[in-house]
Amino acid sequence: MEEEGIVFQGPCYKQGGVVKNWKRRWMILRTDGRLYYYAINNSKVYPRDGFKGVIEDFVDVCQGETTELLTSWPRDAPQSCRFSLPTNQRTYHIYCDTAAECQKWAEHLNNTCRQKAKADRH
Repeated sequence: MEEEGIVFQGPCYKQGGVVKNWKRRWMILRTDGRLYYYAINNSKVYPRDGFKGVIEDFVDVCQGETTELLTSWPRDAPQSCRFSLPTNQRTYHIYCDTAAECQKWAEHLNNTCRQKAKADRH
């Protein structure tokens, strides 16, 4: 990635924690293992505006059938386009526009989990 400290970034849909609606968010996975998300606005300049939250301490990336019973997914979110990130506080549910985007996210998130686990052992 061009910007220092960014592993991967792009738009995804994230389910709210209290109100269980789906919002499009700009997601940024950083080298510190945290996934930051931002409101998508007209300026399309991230992360300057619209910070909404951060997902940290996830230890796994659940994909496909394993996500089926975790939440009510939108009809336009096929299994190949979605993943969940369990943390100690809650499980975050996210889906992408395409299966290819979802696969890229899963690869980067899984790599982050492995790197964190390796660092924790040392």
